[in-house]
Amino acid sequence: MRQNMNVVFIMTDQQRADSIGEDRHPCANYPNMEQLRRESVSFNRFYTAGLPCVPSRHAFLTGRQPWKVGVSGNRKFSTEGETTWMQLLRENGYRSVSVGKTHMIHAGSFHIQVPVGKSFGNQEGWDHFHPTASPESEENYYDIHIARRACETLDRLSDSEPFALFVGFHAPHEPYVMPEKYLDFCKPDDVPLPVNCHIDEYKTKSKAYRRRVDHFNNMFGDITDEMVRKGIASHYSMLKMVDDCVGILMDKLIEKNLLEHTLIVFASDHGELHGEHGIFNKGATQYESEIRLPFMIRFPDGRHAGKSVEALASSIDYAPTLFDIMGLSPDVSFPGHSLVPSIEDGSTVREYVTIADGDGAMGIRTNKHKLWYNSNFSDGEMYDLEKDPMEMDNLYPLPEYQALRSELFELMLHARLMDDHRDNQWTERERRLHDEIKSSYEPEIV
Repeated sequence: MRQNMNVVFIMTDQQRADSIGEDRHPCANYPNMEQLRRESVSFNRFYTAGLPCVPSRHAFLTGRQPWKVGVSGNRKFSTEGETTWMQLLRENGYRSVSVGKTHMIHAGSFHIQVPVGKSFGNQEGWDHFHPTASPESEENYYDIHIARRACETLDRLSDSEPFALFVGFHAPHEPYVMPEKYLDFCKPDDVPLPVNCHIDEYKTKSKAYRRRVDHFNNMFGDITDEMVRKGIASHYSMLKMVDDCVGILMDKLIEKNLLEHTLIVFASDHGELHGEHGIFNKGATQYESEIRLPFMIRFPDGRHAGKSVEALASSIDYAPTLFDIMGLSPDVSFPGHSLVPSIEDGSTVREYVTIADGDGAMGIRTNKHKLWYNSNFSDGEMYDLEKDPMEMDNLYPLPEYQALRSELFELMLHARLMDDHRDNQWTERERRLHDEIKSSYEPEIV
C-alpha cells in the first residue's frame, strides 16, 4: 500500500455495533453508513479496550491500554507525553488535524474546536427519556457544524501532500436534543423492547450492576416500557443525523477526488445498553452491547469491499493495523496486533480481548466466555456466551463454575502481563541509547 495515502478517521460516540450491517436493529436505517460498509471491510467482533469514552479514545489514538496511559474513567485525562498515531504520521510527513469531539487527546494533531453553542439547550448527559428540539440553528448544531468544519478542512488539505484527519462526533450520545427534523425519524411505537431483561437480574448480578440500577431509579424512578421505547427511538433519531453527516463528508471526498487516495476508518468509542438488563448508558458493566463496536476500513483501491471479518479484534489493534497497511514502521512498541492477516484471509490474531476502565474494573472476553471483575466491590460477572449469548445467567458466584472462574482470572492476568511486555519492547531509539550507556563501561551494563 502507498505510504502517502491520506487517512480519515470518523468516530461516533456511544453507537452500538448492531446499528449497521445485516443483523442491524429494526430501527436502524442509515444509507450512508451502509454504503460505506459495502465499500469497506467490517469487523463483526471488534471490542473497545477501554470503557467509557475517555479510556476508549485514548486506546484508539495511542494504541495503548488505559492503565498504561494513566486514564481512570471519564474523570482523568492524559494530556502530556502520549504518542498518537496522528503524531507518528506527522513525523512521516503528514499534516494531522482533528475536528470536534476528541476528549482532550490532541497530541500530534492541530485541533479545531467546534463550539457547542445552544445545541443541547439546558440539558446535560444521562437523560435518555426527554427528546427535544435543539434551540440552536441546524447549520450550527454541534455535530452538523463538525461535519461542515471537517469539509472546510478537506478543502484546505487536498493537495499533493498527505494528511490525516480525525472527525469526532458527539451523537448519538445523550442528551437527546437534536435539530427538530430528526425528532420523529424513529417513533417509540415502532421500537421493540429488548428481550434480555428480567426483574430477577437484580438479585443475581454484580454489585456494580445493582448500583447502576439504583442510580437510574433514583434519577428517573422505575424505568417503564414507554421510557425504554422513547430512549431507544431517540438514540436512533440522533444517529440519523450522524448518517447525514457521514454523507456530507463522503460527498466532499468525492468532490475533491480524494477517495482513490484516502483510507477511511469508521468506529464508535463504545456502545449503549438501550434498556437491556433494565439499564441504559455504559461503563458500569461490560455487556456485549456496551463493548462491541462498529468498525470498518475502506481501502482506496476498493480491496476487500463488502468483506466481513469474524475474528476477535480490539481497539488497541487499530494503530499497528494502520501502520501495517501503510507500510510504515514507526519506532514505537504497541501491545496490540496488526489485523491485516484477519483482513486478508480471516486469520486469528488473538484468542481474547481485554476491557478495562482504569477505575478498578477489568474484563476478558474469549470466543466462548466472558469474565469481568470490579475491585471496588470485590465481585463480578461471568457468562458462557455459547449457551447464554444474552448474558442473563451470571455464573460468577456459582460454586460449580469456580474452576472456570479461576481459569479466566489467570488468563486475564496473563493477558495484562503480555500486553505490558509487548508495550515494553525495545525501540531503535532505546537500543541506541543503551549502546551509548554501554560505552561508559559502567558496571552491570550489558
